[in-house]
Amino acid sequence: MSSPLFTEATLREPLRARLADRRRSSSPPGLGKASAVLIPLFERDGEAHVWLVRRASGLRDHSGQVAFPGGKRDAGDASLLVTALREAEEEIALRRESVDVLGALDDCFTITGFAITPYVAWVKSDAPPPEPDPNEVARVFAAPLRAFLAEPEGIFPRVGWRVDGELVWGATAAIVKGLVAITREL
Repeated sequence: MSSPLFTEATLREPLRARLADRRRSSSPPGLGKASAVLIPLFERDGEAHVWLVRRASGLRDHSGQVAFPGGKRDAGDASLLVTALREAEEEIALRRESVDVLGALDDCFTITGFAITPYVAWVKSDAPPPEPDPNEVARVFAAPLRAFLAEPEGIFPRVGWRVDGELVWGATAAIVKGLVAITREL
């Protein structure tokens, strides 16, 4: 059986509806360092992709790891969604007006004490390409969503997917698994 080919037409609105319709698992206030990431989906060459980053080496937390743009909630952030949007703009110059937020996935907890709220968004077709902030991001790359439909591979704790020469594992892999589970329901 072949993997489904997701496009904006087959994914965007059904995913929005499913995210709105489901009961989301969220973390109780005070459990872990409140953080948020943006899962920026877009269409390239007739199929859905997601922007991922490899964090700059030398960062205090998760340096050199593949992640979604995101980070800790600042005191001035009105919500975790604001955190995700602010971090995406800071890390890869993805402007808030360039995305359509579809909804949130279940929170993810890391062994390093972060409680991450992932927000799924669709990047508008006229958005400029991402530009990594070299202080935070070593590389930004596009991964086809279909790459995550296969079972993850590896040896614990580095179980995940190899995409474009990078290993997607840890909290990012857990978030991807949640997204893939929902796309399989569509």
